[in-house]
Amino acid sequence: LAAAGLSRVNISLDSVDPDVYAHISHRDRLADVLTSIDAAIEAGLQPIKVNAVAMRGVNEESLRGLLRYCLTKGAQLRIIEHMPLGPRNTWNKKTMVPAEEILEILGEEFELSQTSSDPHAPAKLWSGAAGEDHPAGTVGFIASGSKPFCADCDRTRITADGQIRNCLF
Repeated sequence: LAAAGLSRVNISLDSVDPDVYAHISHRDRLADVLTSIDAAIEAGLQPIKVNAVAMRGVNEESLRGLLRYCLTKGAQLRIIEHMPLGPRNTWNKKTMVPAEEILEILGEEFELSQTSSDPHAPAKLWSGAAGEDHPAGTVGFIASGSKPFCADCDRTRITADGQIRNCLF
C-alpha cells in the first residue's frame, strides 16, 4: 500500500491487554494488529494514529498501557468517547468515559499538557512528556459526547459501504 501511494494509516486498537482486546473485538487477534503496526512503521507510514474507544467498565483501566505502547512505537493515540453510532441504537451514556476523566486516569502515570490543535480537527491534542519507560509524544482526545464538535468539523468521510458523509452521525 505504501508503494501505491498510501502515506499514513489510522488503526483501531482499544487495548493492548490480550483479554480486554479479545472481549471487545470478539477475536483473539491482538498479535495481528501489533504486527500490522510494526509493518506500517517499517513501511514509513507516518503519522500512525491509533484510535481507541474508551468504554466504562471495559477498557478505561487499560488506557495507560495503550498510551505507553503508542508512545514507545511513535504512534499517536487518539482516545474517542463512546458515542451513539450504527444501525442499532445500543448506546448507553453510562458507558461513555468523558475526556476529562480519561485525562485524570492517564494523569496518574503520564505528565500531559494541552497543545494547540487545529480548531476544525475532531481531536484535541495533548503532549506527553518522556518517562522512564517511554519517549515523549502526543495523545488526542475526541470528545464527541461531552464536548460536541460538529459545528466546527470540516471533515468528509467515506463509509464502509462507499457513502460520502460530512458527519459521523
